[in-house]
Amino acid sequence: MKKLFLLLTVLCGFLSSAQRDMGPKELPANQPIEIVNGQYLVNGEQYSNYDIKYHLMNNNPEAYNFYKKAKTKSSVGGLLLGLGGALIVGDAVKAMVSDEDYPGSFTYVGAGLAAVSIPVLTGRKKMLQKSIDTYNDSLTKEKTLGYNFDVNILASSNGIGLTVKF
Repeated sequence: MKKLFLLLTVLCGFLSSAQRDMGPKELPANQPIEIVNGQYLVNGEQYSNYDIKYHLMNNNPEAYNFYKKAKTKSSVGGLLLGLGGALIVGDAVKAMVSDEDYPGSFTYVGAGLAAVSIPVLTGRKKMLQKSIDTYNDSLTKEKTLGYNFDVNILASSNGIGLTVKF
């Protein structure tokens, strides 16, 4: 038992020291961003969503707000679509297992959620492109102070809270 505990402690020590914060990769200054097949390219080099998000957040608040809206639309729409599909499938499985009629209330609610997700998901690619176009247009313009207002809902072990950043 002592050997197992010692081995577990050593492995946990290695795992904790092996973790490091990579941070976002720096984008070249004053270079336009292109979206090609859903990938972000700067001078032919591919960058991740994480890198683009932090670059826009630090360099162009207006473009970052459009980017954030596009990602929020994508997340909410995907959640609604997934939840609607799960309700439909769950109701179908419940009907196969028991003696209930198939198009039950969960099927109608799931179809409604899936239908609501369609208008939420539409326009997210245009908003993402608008974000990148706003950033690329700002490269040629003079820098000015922008309006940046951010409201987020947080949940932690202490409860639920609201953060406001100016």
